[in-house]
Amino acid sequence: MDVGRVVAPWGIRGELRVAPLTDFPGRFRPGSVLRLRGRPVKVTRSRKSGQHLVAKLDGIDDRNAAEALRGERLTISPEEAPPLDRERTYYHFQIIGIEVYDESLGRLGKVTEILPTGGNDVYAVRDGSGRETLLPAISDVVQEVDTERGRMIVRLPDGLQKAPTTTRDR
Repeated sequence: MDVGRVVAPWGIRGELRVAPLTDFPGRFRPGSVLRLRGRPVKVTRSRKSGQHLVAKLDGIDDRNAAEALRGERLTISPEEAPPLDRERTYYHFQIIGIEVYDESLGRLGKVTEILPTGGNDVYAVRDGSGRETLLPAISDVVQEVDTERGRMIVRLPDGLQKAPTTTRDR
């Protein structure tokens, strides 16, 4: 589960400018352990800097080592994610890959991507033929999410109703 993305080196002592991808800023507290390239790494220092964090990770000691990490993801395992305290709130890893069904039309496909918009997320749902449907993640659309069964039930809003597929013999 991604919790941050290394944007760039910061300074000459191995610090990293990190875009946080978590609602839990304590993830980057000194002493926290994250995973980088699949290996555990300890946060030794961190501070907020505008929209980003500046973090020092154990073992990253110069600008060259920091530069080599540009674009890398800082992760945790799903088991390390704290329980969410609100109903109908999910982690991205719980939604990506889930099967989506419309109440009346049946299977629409799988969620392949979550697009944050500022107001609400939008789920990109792709069917077997590659057709993509963008669904706003709002209660009027998302009727039910069953993470145990890997299934989401939606009610497509007017204007998003799928047109029937037709074929012609030539």
